[in-house]
Amino acid sequence: MREENKQKPTPQKSNVTKQRWFWPVIYASFSILLVAGVWGYSAFTNSPKETGTSNLTATNGPSSPSVETNATPESLKYPFKEALLKDAKVLQDYYDVEASEESREGALLVFNQTFTTSDGIAIAVKGESFDVLAALSGTVEEVKNDPFVGNEITISHSNGMTTKYSSVGEITVKKGDKVDQGQKLGKAISNEFNPTAGTHLYFEVMQEGKHINPKSLLAF
Repeated sequence: MREENKQKPTPQKSNVTKQRWFWPVIYASFSILLVAGVWGYSAFTNSPKETGTSNLTATNGPSSPSVETNATPESLKYPFKEALLKDAKVLQDYYDVEASEESREGALLVFNQTFTTSDGIAIAVKGESFDVLAALSGTVEEVKNDPFVGNEITISHSNGMTTKYSSVGEITVKKGDKVDQGQKLGKAISNEFNPTAGTHLYFEVMQEGKHINPKSLLAF
């Protein structure tokens, strides 16, 4: 038999795991997958927390107490409708020891030949009855039925003021009621204590319990 026709031995397949590059590639691939997995888990767990914080801030924002802080405080208003201002007249002034002699004399109340000083102002509108309104929002502290002075309503306010309305009939509020500025309290009437004033409202203002001149806060 000729030598060329002799069967050549089948070459053995090379073992890949014995190659130098095989294990380094495996380790590198595993490391990349591990790092990617850790990074992805961290990103997934942190995202909801950030969203939650953002939503919490947005939710709590509107209920901030700054709304109350920035609220505009009320200013004293006339104890009657402003449309009546042109016809309103102060019949009796507040007694101010620093005022002129003429002004002080006009602020003296006379009853049974006895003089008393006026702690408020007597307001009349053409001698007719008119609606008495709350000069400020507050709480009704007392409603006193007294025909002699024409009934009284005392209201306390959050700014330390107290307002009193005397010579009032048809009263629409009671002790403990919360009233809004401009709310109707009753109607002006006449009384026995100051009959010469006719139908009028006697209006007093106190700050921390001390009387002050209503005209210093209202333009008459």
